[in-house]
Amino acid sequence: MPGQLEHFNLDATLALVGQAFAALICHIGFDAAYHGLIFAALIGVSGIIMGARGLRFGKPLVAVCKKLSLFCVLLITPGLLCLAITGQLPSTGTFQISSAGFIAFWSLICLHLSAEEMNYQWF
Repeated sequence: MPGQLEHFNLDATLALVGQAFAALICHIGFDAAYHGLIFAALIGVSGIIMGARGLRFGKPLVAVCKKLSLFCVLLITPGLLCLAITGQLPSTGTFQISSAGFIAFWSLICLHLSAEEMNYQWF
């Protein structure tokens, strides 16, 4: 609007950016990581069962489980620290977290990791 001065508040802007960063790292990372840990457990159990039956898919799936579990533990750590300190995860505002999106994401990641690990171990 003409004639009005707009005042930029750097402190308020930095505070909002910090809150958004905390929500992204702590809340969304936490939700993604626990979905990933569930997928890692499913892949690990599948790998152990296949390995016990003598199938050659078992060893690569257990290796994928280890890699995925390590990554998810690192990803979930900030959220767990936030839960321990404040007792809750930071608000994500209007962002709605859907398990369907995380399931699709981890399905693609697990498929890629499994194929790469099988390729690496077999050839």
